[in-house]
Amino acid sequence: MNIDLNNLPDEVLFYSNEQFYNFIEQCLGHDEMELIKLQSIKNIRTLINVPDVLGVLNIKCKELVELKNRICFTNEDSHQFIVKPGIKAGIDDMVEVLKDKNHRYIKRTKGSKSSSLSTKTSYSQLNASVSNTPSLNSTGSTSTATLSITTSPNVMSIKDYVNVIYDSIEKFCANTFKNVILKNDIDYFIQLTPSHTYVDGYIKCSCNSRIKMIFRTNTNSYQLSSYFKHIKRSRCRMMKKKQEQSNKLPKKNDDVPDNVAQNNDCHNIDNCSASDQEILNDKNDSFDIINNNYATNKSYFPPRKRLSSFSSTSGTRAKKKRS
Repeated sequence: MNIDLNNLPDEVLFYSNEQFYNFIEQCLGHDEMELIKLQSIKNIRTLINVPDVLGVLNIKCKELVELKNRICFTNEDSHQFIVKPGIKAGIDDMVEVLKDKNHRYIKRTKGSKSSSLSTKTSYSQLNASVSNTPSLNSTGSTSTATLSITTSPNVMSIKDYVNVIYDSIEKFCANTFKNVILKNDIDYFIQLTPSHTYVDGYIKCSCNSRIKMIFRTNTNSYQLSSYFKHIKRSRCRMMKKKQEQSNKLPKKNDDVPDNVAQNNDCHNIDNCSASDQEILNDKNDSFDIINNNYATNKSYFPPRKRLSSFSSTSGTRAKKKRS
């Protein structure tokens, strides 16, 4: 896939992690991407602020040996590494293009903020002047002036929109799914392209589906219902995999304490001693009998008292007299 560096969308400035590395690989190649990845450069902002991307090749390090052999020439006399001209020119050119892109984007964003602020100020002043204008009445007729004012929404920066969308998706997942949280630039990618009055928006799911976000000018926000429907009801391979992993997590039975489970395994109320049954029935006239997998309710009647030892001995004496 060929990428025109002279016509890059603004969203490129916010690429990070895998999306950033894929962009570098498509623009320059695999070796250049590995060189940047080994230095833990994870986004465009970091890349354009590194003084010399190729400076790390001057370090003697075993992690760089194979990469040096691919992107450098070795001077047999001095055993020095010389970066191939094409590698150096490609990296330098891309960094310069991204720096210029970032500079123009910041300048345009500041301009849009100042223009929206001036529009709000003039709109407020106009409202104040209209409210202070007295109404004109003449011979029962009223003269009314109707003003139609069209203003552009207060367009935020791309980064602010990305943060708002990310927070909305995170809250939706927390309220909808169990043990499933989607991460930006890993499970989905936010693609925003600003225009004159609003910002075109798409969400690219990691299952390769691309969902359009509708921009609502009245609230200056995006409608994410289409994406929420995609991850909740459609046959999204990414969500299926996430939910399968979530189902494999061990589940805890919070309703039954461990000591109750152990007592159920070791004792059965049918085998309890008489003293145990008396303890169970001190306060209630009925109790639940738990037997294996079912439970019944029986009334408890206290056992009849045995005859005293005095009465039994008197009966024995009577028998002896008769005999």
